[in-house]
Amino acid sequence: MQGSFDLALLCFSSPASPLNSGLWLLASIVTLEASMNSLEITPPDPPLPPLPPMPDTPSEMGPTWEDDETSATLVLRALFALVAGGLLLYSQWNSPYSPPALFWGKWIWTSVLFNFVLPLLVVWMFFGQGFVHLDWLKNQKHNAWDYGWNWKQWKRYALFALVVTVVMAPFMLYFSRDPATRLAYSSTFLPPTTNAAEWAWVLATLVIYMFCWEWCFRGFLLFGTAQGLGWIVAVGLQAVMFGFAHAGKPPVEFWTSFLGGGALGVICWREKSFVPAFFVHALVQVAWSVMVRV
Repeated sequence: MQGSFDLALLCFSSPASPLNSGLWLLASIVTLEASMNSLEITPPDPPLPPLPPMPDTPSEMGPTWEDDETSATLVLRALFALVAGGLLLYSQWNSPYSPPALFWGKWIWTSVLFNFVLPLLVVWMFFGQGFVHLDWLKNQKHNAWDYGWNWKQWKRYALFALVVTVVMAPFMLYFSRDPATRLAYSSTFLPPTTNAAEWAWVLATLVIYMFCWEWCFRGFLLFGTAQGLGWIVAVGLQAVMFGFAHAGKPPVEFWTSFLGGGALGVICWREKSFVPAFFVHALVQVAWSVMVRV
């Protein structure tokens, strides 16, 4: 390499001529090639290995926080759900907005608070993570999905509710003719309905009321209790609470509510959804409310 530099120096020190210019160019090329050959070439870094696929099943995830559950914690959760649900129902029925016929709007919003919002907050704050089905939870114990919030088969449930309402319609029509029943609903349980707008308001808010009612009984209470006490006990307890929540209603409605609560509880447990009970109760109640008024 030193010889190349000497050759370049010689060319620069010689008089300018075509020969010297050619020699200078040749010396420059030789010098550059020698310099490049003397450099150590670093090979490029090998490519990073691909990331492993994200696990999407509990067996791939390994243990989840549900594996920390014990029989004791499940029983305590069930008892907590029962106590919380009972206190919320008691608070609603002893609110200053009773009877519903005189405070209909406030009564509906009281139900939204005590039968839906607060039970759902209990699920979120103490038990869960919200509405969405979480694939990494084995059976959704910490999620509202495991409290009956399952709408996958809603079309089938709506059809089922329609069939039930049609079957019950003759019996409801018969009992709705009872003068004492009609008087009770006109003076205590339903607000006045003198025009189409008032009818629309009452029936729409009645559906909202049934939604909150069913989420509380066939969602929060049924599934929350079943986790620790078993589904048979849970169905029985929510049916008893559901029946006593009809205290003050006409006798036929009061007594049949125990049976209806049990039947809806079994259906909802089998379907793992409170939605069938909501559709049935809402449609039946809308039909009944019209029958006792016309």
